[in-house]
Amino acid sequence: MRGLAAACALMSLTFAAGCGSGGAEDTATAPSSSEAAAGPSAAAPSSAAAPPSSSAPAAPTVLTGVVGTADDPDAFVIALTDDSGQPVTALPAGEYSIQVQDLSDVHNFHLTGGSVDESTTVPEVVDTTFEVTLEPGEYSFVCDPHPRMAGTFTVT
Repeated sequence: MRGLAAACALMSLTFAAGCGSGGAEDTATAPSSSEAAAGPSAAAPSSAAAPPSSSAPAAPTVLTGVVGTADDPDAFVIALTDDSGQPVTALPAGEYSIQVQDLSDVHNFHLTGGSVDESTTVPEVVDTTFEVTLEPGEYSFVCDPHPRMAGTFTVT
């Protein structure tokens, strides 16, 4: 039972050490199980591994671009949706992973705006991913051979 209490104390201190900003002034060491049992007066360094840094980059937000439909690949349909399937009209600036399903050999998906200029090609039928950084401004996606197939969104 005493070992379980020491392990719990070690876990609590390990989590507390990882809750700061990650700077040098925030480093802390957790006591070993014998030190935890001895109380706070025994403060020798521990061999416990430091928790991973909380400053690791977040995974990009995933959006889905589609040209055509599963039932009719040549349908005059182009869309950009979020992870809930809703059309994208406004986004915060940041890193995005745009998974494009170009179902048609007569259409393409072309995304432009800011420093972004990514597209599939005709007659390519492909699933691909664009890794992009969206900066504030206006963006558009269009089928180049059929410019009436188009959409826009704003990045703030």
